[in-house]
Amino acid sequence: MNRQSLLLLITEETPDTEVRQMAAYAAEHEGRLVCCVVSQMPIQTVTAYGAVPYGGWEISDQWVQEVSDARARLAKRASALEALLQAENASGDVQIALCNAPDLRTQVARRALVCDGAIAAKDLRDAPDGLFRAAAYGVLFDTPIPLILNATPLSTPKRIFVGWDTDLPAARAIHAALPMLIEADEVVIASFDPEAVDTADGENPGSDLAKWLSHHGCNITVNQYPSGGEAIGAAMQHRAAELGADLIVMGAYGRSRMRELVFGGTTRTMIEQTGIPVLMAH
Repeated sequence: MNRQSLLLLITEETPDTEVRQMAAYAAEHEGRLVCCVVSQMPIQTVTAYGAVPYGGWEISDQWVQEVSDARARLAKRASALEALLQAENASGDVQIALCNAPDLRTQVARRALVCDGAIAAKDLRDAPDGLFRAAAYGVLFDTPIPLILNATPLSTPKRIFVGWDTDLPAARAIHAALPMLIEADEVVIASFDPEAVDTADGENPGSDLAKWLSHHGCNITVNQYPSGGEAIGAAMQHRAAELGADLIVMGAYGRSRMRELVFGGTTRTMIEQTGIPVLMAH
């Protein structure tokens, strides 16, 4: 992970210790840490008067003041974080995203396009009005970089559990995680309910991926698991925990996002879980 630019998605309440640990990691690996402070825009109140088309809209002075106060508060927080980065000798900067959830996706994506990976702070999950999911979607669907969850402070994993299904999202996640995979002591390639035919997952699922990663110097173990009727997301967590994995690498939304939102799915399960760090890409 040397010399990489990492986008750290945080809230106003994210503890300084969490940011400091990430800054120390960036400094140690000659990286760059871009802190993006995410905050919900105050609810806008609008008063209508008269009748269309002769009337008009009047924006509340109170809302204007609330926005001004929020910007001032965030600017103060940004200054404190910039001082923190300097104290840790970490290269980087602090940016502010004060907006509603639909706009946050675009705001996060624009920043993530010029970074190597995005990491969500733990308390971003508690942000109001769907800000966490909007930020996650901005990274996964609108950028080429991976999203890392449950991994602050970030550390070099020793045993990595790779969910492999020969789909493009999984391949993208593995390519993004390659620097970590090379540094790990062991990489476990896991296929769940694989179709061992040439037109699906190959006659020996996971072996082709193992050859490629082995050529990079990775220490590889290939496992094929039956789900036994268990949801793949749950099965993945259980097998990774049994092996003592420090990180799960997987593709995100290999199926329709709408289908996963309505019926549930592996990606949704892994985004919602908080027990193990996960790196995912779409």
